[in-house]
Amino acid sequence: MKLKTLLLVSLISLLSIELKGQTSEPVDPWDNWFLLGNKIVFGGVNNWKHSHEIQFRVKNNMQELEQWFYEGVLTYSPNQHWAIAPDFRAAVKPSGMDYRPGLGLLRVDFIGKAEDKHKIQLVQQVKYQFDIDSELNIRHGLRYVITYNKIVSKSFVWSFIFGPFYRWSETFTGIEFVRGGPSFAYIFNDVNSITFAPLFGAGNLGPDGWAYSFTPMLQVIFRANKKQKYLPAKYINF
Repeated sequence: MKLKTLLLVSLISLLSIELKGQTSEPVDPWDNWFLLGNKIVFGGVNNWKHSHEIQFRVKNNMQELEQWFYEGVLTYSPNQHWAIAPDFRAAVKPSGMDYRPGLGLLRVDFIGKAEDKHKIQLVQQVKYQFDIDSELNIRHGLRYVITYNKIVSKSFVWSFIFGPFYRWSETFTGIEFVRGGPSFAYIFNDVNSITFAPLFGAGNLGPDGWAYSFTPMLQVIFRANKKQKYLPAKYINF
């Protein structure tokens, strides 16, 4: 009897140790990312312009490549307040390719006199996107981003950006992430500028709650055309 009891206790102990070993480690609620982009913009002398960007994104405290992608955006501006912007992004990820056509609508408002070159610009972006990966998994997304731009001088613009992203798919439906923070742009001349945006984000992990991140972004922009028909809308595609 004692032997049976000893064997039973030993079996329960072994099962307990195995279950503990299989228990997943708690998710770290904080991560540090870094985004680096190079963009070239053509057109703008009339109602049309198009841009092309290569961007790299690293995560896991800036030690692991999350993805790199090409993004092309075609923008039609019938006037200085509205713009329609279809785009396409092709991303290379460790899990495979990801393709994302999208369609955005921009509303641009100005605070200040035209002769003062509009010291404040308010940009609102609503954008739908269709995501499909190399395994033909389909996801949909809708974002709303508002950007407040303060034109300090010909050479310097500071901004504040905020926007949520809503996702719906077979595996997840809801607000997937929220991102926001300041942005600082230095304009060297009519052709070259650089933007640094130390952004912060919150990502929805579903049952595991929310995770948070510091996501600084550095973007170098080259404009092929010096003259622009309308003051360019300053915003960031998350």
